[in-house]
Amino acid sequence: MSTVVQHQNAGVAWSQVPETTIIELVRDACQRDPDRPLLIFEDGLTVTRRDLVTRVETFAAAVRNRIAPGDRVAIILDNRAEFMTAWLTVVALRATLVSVNPDVKEHDARHVLRDSDAVLAIISPKHQALIETVRGDCPQLRDVVVVGDNEPDGLPAPETGTFSLDEAGCERGDITNVYYTSGTTGPPKGCMVDHEWWLRIVDVDLRLHPKGPDDRMLCCLQFYYADPGWQVLAALRCGGAVVVMRRFSVSRFWNVVRSNDVTEVLGIASIPALLLKAEPSDADRGHKVKRALQVAVPANLHREMTDRWGFPWVDGYGITEGNFVTRVPLDLAEEMVGSGSIGIACPEVSIRLVDDDGADVSVGATGEFWISGPGLMRGYLNRPEATAEVLQDGWFHTGDLGRQDERGLYYFVGRKKDIIRRSGENLAAAEVEEVLRAHPKVLEVAVIGVPDDLRGEEVKAFILPVEGHSAATIPPEELAAWCAARLAAYKVPRYIEYRSTDFPRTPSLRVQKTLLGTPEHDRQALVWDRENPHVSASEPAT
Repeated sequence: MSTVVQHQNAGVAWSQVPETTIIELVRDACQRDPDRPLLIFEDGLTVTRRDLVTRVETFAAAVRNRIAPGDRVAIILDNRAEFMTAWLTVVALRATLVSVNPDVKEHDARHVLRDSDAVLAIISPKHQALIETVRGDCPQLRDVVVVGDNEPDGLPAPETGTFSLDEAGCERGDITNVYYTSGTTGPPKGCMVDHEWWLRIVDVDLRLHPKGPDDRMLCCLQFYYADPGWQVLAALRCGGAVVVMRRFSVSRFWNVVRSNDVTEVLGIASIPALLLKAEPSDADRGHKVKRALQVAVPANLHREMTDRWGFPWVDGYGITEGNFVTRVPLDLAEEMVGSGSIGIACPEVSIRLVDDDGADVSVGATGEFWISGPGLMRGYLNRPEATAEVLQDGWFHTGDLGRQDERGLYYFVGRKKDIIRRSGENLAAAEVEEVLRAHPKVLEVAVIGVPDDLRGEEVKAFILPVEGHSAATIPPEELAAWCAARLAAYKVPRYIEYRSTDFPRTPSLRVQKTLLGTPEHDRQALVWDRENPHVSASEPAT
């Protein structure tokens, strides 16, 4: 009988984070060691703990009469020090920060600002025209703060008055942030999270991945995601620092890691696959990285990743609504290389895999992840029906599919609504994407099902080639053959379309498949049809 896997030496709940709010955590950590660096930007800008508190208190004094507890404040800003200052200021005043993608366009900006009823927007100068365009449709937006060029002091100072973090009357259940999550249907929904949500992440992270004052975590994601926020809080709690890339770049990535003594990397989506596309170097192992925490490790590339850079890439699964869900135990990192496992449930998390009738599935069978535990989201903003649909009796229905083996290890299968049914056979788009992504000339891929009169649905793949390549250098026949050598015949894409620009993406870097084929993101070339390879196929309906 196989031994059930467990997290070793994880301690008890809240053993790493005794504070009751994130403001309490920030205040106490900064008082303990005020001159220790907290944020180290790749271009040399450094923010100490003292710097952070001073600027938070200064900005809070400037805006305390412009926002009230419970107000929502939108922020549209790149990776600048002022982002973290603004976030903690808003939270200290018991208001809520609404993060907006800095690459946002008019349609999405209007939706988020109007849906959230944001009363104040904190923006960069490049977003002024955008705000003026949508402001007439956002009646609650009464105030705008434009961040100046003098980073890290681009936020206004008060004309009179002061503020101290000691004055912050935050409560654990205050809504600190709203993150708009783009699902498979409908407009983005605002996911509300509170202090406990943040503290829970930090507690689990430090229990499963111990860190101390000498550790430096790499943040290569945009600040409007949730991950940079918990990295900052974890660094404050353990005494370490966060090394910040202004924007992810394959060419700069390892130079930033090496020159700043990074010890832990956080990766999501296709980051490792993109890094592998770069030419190997004698300096590939010239770093201090202990591990990478990666969401969705590509199983077929896992061994290459580990061998090339010399540290474990530890897989896990988490969602904005449900916090950290699973993680591969560190002591099993080597054993799990190439397994495709996303690990076991994080401490205090309960997981069920259920069928369409809500019944638990057997070991090895595929079911939907239902999760329960501390730190779940507080609901979707202004959408009680949507909240009630996914939060039932303390269980969050994720919409994600997975299976569990006899040792208790979980495996991600795909989105419940991202399953293609072709000629009576179900196939996960994620499986086809993983195979295509492994092609050395493919940078990124998205697979969807398109209606077909004969088979119900057919498989269509959107291909973004590596720079310098196109349909001419990776002909569709080559990609179809690549898939046929690795997948069952019914999973091989019938249709292939090439892209010259990146895909529309969600805040968590997932491809927004609902936008593929829409007028805004119309096809960029004719679609190749495997069954009519010598005919320029018309676009299948989506």
